[in-house]
Amino acid sequence: MATVNYYLSRYVKKDNQRGEIQLRFSGNRNFVKRAATGIHIYAGNWDAERGMPKTRKSIKFGEENNDEIRDRLLLLTGYLLRCWEETPEGELKEDSLTEWLKDIEWKSEKEENILGGKLVIVNRWTLNSKTQLAEKEAAKKREMARFENHYFVDAFGFFMDEQFNNGVIVAERKKSYNTCMGIWDRMEKFHGTRHKIKTMTTDVLYDFKNFILNECDLWEFRNEKQKNGETVEKWLPKKRYEDIYKGYGYVLNRGVTKRSLNYVANEFKYIRAFWIWIMKVQKCKVDDIFENFNRDQSVYGTPFFFTKEDRDKLFKADFSTRPELGVQRDIFVFQSLVGCRVGDLKRLKKSNVIDGKYLQYVAGKTRNKSGKVVTVPLHPDAVTILNRYKDTGDDRLLPFISDQNYNEAIKAMFKHVPTLDRIVTILDPVTRLEKQVRLSEVASSHMGRRNFCGNLYEAGFRDADIASMSGHSEGSRAIARYRKVSEQQKLKMIKKL
Repeated sequence: MATVNYYLSRYVKKDNQRGEIQLRFSGNRNFVKRAATGIHIYAGNWDAERGMPKTRKSIKFGEENNDEIRDRLLLLTGYLLRCWEETPEGELKEDSLTEWLKDIEWKSEKEENILGGKLVIVNRWTLNSKTQLAEKEAAKKREMARFENHYFVDAFGFFMDEQFNNGVIVAERKKSYNTCMGIWDRMEKFHGTRHKIKTMTTDVLYDFKNFILNECDLWEFRNEKQKNGETVEKWLPKKRYEDIYKGYGYVLNRGVTKRSLNYVANEFKYIRAFWIWIMKVQKCKVDDIFENFNRDQSVYGTPFFFTKEDRDKLFKADFSTRPELGVQRDIFVFQSLVGCRVGDLKRLKKSNVIDGKYLQYVAGKTRNKSGKVVTVPLHPDAVTILNRYKDTGDDRLLPFISDQNYNEAIKAMFKHVPTLDRIVTILDPVTRLEKQVRLSEVASSHMGRRNFCGNLYEAGFRDADIASMSGHSEGSRAIARYRKVSEQQKLKMIKKL
């Protein structure tokens, strides 16, 4: 086994003189070499018997930090032993030790430490091989060049998978990223141009924005012959654009309708996150294409939700003629009583219920920011709902269906209870003007979360208190979207005029 031993230069005559530390490297009987380390120490502070600097208490000369010198010698020992192990015996030369030492690059950073009750500044050393550093730098440059030459869609796909595999984004967010990537891919097919990372400009971002807003113009209502021979009018891509949608079955099933500026803002959040990663993580030499890009901000209008009285009416409503809606009604009411996002709601297990009294989980959206456990005391109606489905045969908390079917069921349940299907005024996401619609037209799973937050706001609770149960991060601005001043409160204010 190879060994490294240290000793002090014999040319040092007195304890208060500094001398260079020497080394003896013994690999095998045919490879025993000596060399200078380039590290100096006062002779009186050297422990010849141990071949190391004396302990801190034994220092007699100068102000040097023996711990720092010891750290450097230990780093040097590890480096030389690695060089020995990694060099094939047939490649050993007379001057191999000299070459290994010449290849060393020492670096230090100043660090504050408490020594003997005093604050001292010490150097924290690192040792690297110049050759390996150069190889890493060259590999990094090759990787950067490779990434800069990637097509945008391919690089975005790599980014999306890396973020998901590293736990930065959850499955629901990955779906959103994938949708965004699909729109970008269809835009490139529409323009007949594939963009590379290195050729990206701000103008391409504006092209993407226009495509998001106007993709619906590529569609039309036209007659299509069904397998049974009948002809049905359907919303389909225009004939000349059909090739754009090859491989996009989920888009063909759903269709593309007019999109809002809020939709645009969401898609650009994903593109911007990707571009920041390109510049700061991959360190590609590209321009900040967002610097001169006018990003639209999301506008949500006044939130609409129903009161706890309406919630109780829905919970007690008769769904015996539509039992499948009754199940989804229970899930919706449960969400209104615990306030979690639908993505978190779907993945909850029976084990997330503690002692039958509390729901505990880590919110998926903020798990990489805070990782805090959200604890929600269970409302009596929430306990009743859980008891209805405790024997479902699996570990799922409730019998969930797909997101789209859940949203459709929520709309249908309001139609089933006409007294609750009231007219509300909303901000049209496309025109950003007010319009009046029935709840059955606009209700969705997110309304359950709004019911939770909105009713707690109405009761006078603070943002931080509500966020502790809704899964919002501390100081979140998003939670303010759920704040609504009640009509009763407005009347009180008017009476004070």
